Amino acid sequence: MAPKKDSTNVGYEEAVTELEEILEALSDDDIDVDHLAERVKRATELVKVCRDRIAAARLEVKEIQLPEDPR
Repeated sequence: MAPKKDSTNVGYEEAVTELEEILEALSDDDIDVDHLAERVKRATELVKVCRDRIAAARLEVKEIQLPEDPR
């Protein structure tokens, strides 16, 4: 697994890629139990990053779509 970055510095695509790596490692029968909690915690952080980025993009799209108030 690649070295982890601070979640605030991870882009959406990078977060998804790291999540996929974690999921692959978790599905392996030879998973190191000592690192299991750490990987699950990191996955939770990355899911939050992805959700936050999606929410921000939705808001930005919504603002673009709404006409400005002529007042």
